[in-house]
Amino acid sequence: MAAPEGTAATVRLGPLALQPIETAVIVLAFGLALFSVFMLWRIAQRERRQPRLEAFRRGAPATPGARPLSQRWYDLLGTAVAASPIVGRGEQQRLLEVLAKAGIKRHGSLAALVAAKVCGAPGLAVLAWVLLAWRHWFAGSTLARAVVLVLALILGWRLPDFVLGRLAARRRMHLEQGMPDALDLLVVCAEAGLSLDQAIDQVSRELRYSHAAVAEEFAITAADMRMLADRGAALENMVRRTHLETLRSITATLAQAIRFGTPLAESLRILAAEMRTARILRIEERAARLPVLLTIPLMMFILPALFIVIGTPVALRIYDFFSHLQLGAGLL
Repeated sequence: MAAPEGTAATVRLGPLALQPIETAVIVLAFGLALFSVFMLWRIAQRERRQPRLEAFRRGAPATPGARPLSQRWYDLLGTAVAASPIVGRGEQQRLLEVLAKAGIKRHGSLAALVAAKVCGAPGLAVLAWVLLAWRHWFAGSTLARAVVLVLALILGWRLPDFVLGRLAARRRMHLEQGMPDALDLLVVCAEAGLSLDQAIDQVSRELRYSHAAVAEEFAITAADMRMLADRGAALENMVRRTHLETLRSITATLAQAIRFGTPLAESLRILAAEMRTARILRIEERAARLPVLLTIPLMMFILPALFIVIGTPVALRIYDFFSHLQLGAGLL
């Protein structure tokens, strides 16, 4: 029997039958969403400054056949949208600060981020529209569907910001964990007779595998010290990049050692001990919050099961007792 007209290209997924237009919309939405995730992954993977600095020290030539980033279509799209009134200069500065906190400082990363936001917003909106059409939600209310689509657009636009916020928080935690070890190595290098810029460069080499984020920041600081006339400015740049308040005391100590020639090793040793103490206090603070955080799961999941296990035998015994009592009264 011949298939009815218009159903030849229908895709069936169990009880769900998708028409060609709905199938194309779903494929487009998933494609845009996967492209946004791929763009964020490329931004994170390309930010490996340590190999670039090592190649720069060795004088290695640039990779042959490399295409400029500005020629890529998504960079052109991101640049056009970033320069338009849709983003604005204030939003550009905020996005650059978020990228810097996440450790992404490559030229053109802002354009790639804006391109991911531009592709993610309509992709999530199309996905929300397909979900509304499939489940028949708000079928009689056009205004409610429009509100859902607008919320999906806003969420798709802000989703890369949420991802970058998590990356920035994780990088900040790695910096806080690795900074005491870096200070201990600075003490060893200072006692060995190395100068400050040589000690920072050596620390960046030694911490490359154990604390990659700290090694990256120290490598950039060492490069700034070689290029800038004022070494204190290079240290201030490190504080500005990392946004760590604990680094301000370190940079003040290092700047004082540079300016007045004060002993460096003992001051760094005291600062390292203070940072370790602060890290232990943060861990203890998180551990002290656990009982409060576990109260809601305890009340919702553990206590009901405990009441069922303890109370069910008692309830069954009471039921049997009254059943036998009622049966005896009936016999009498």
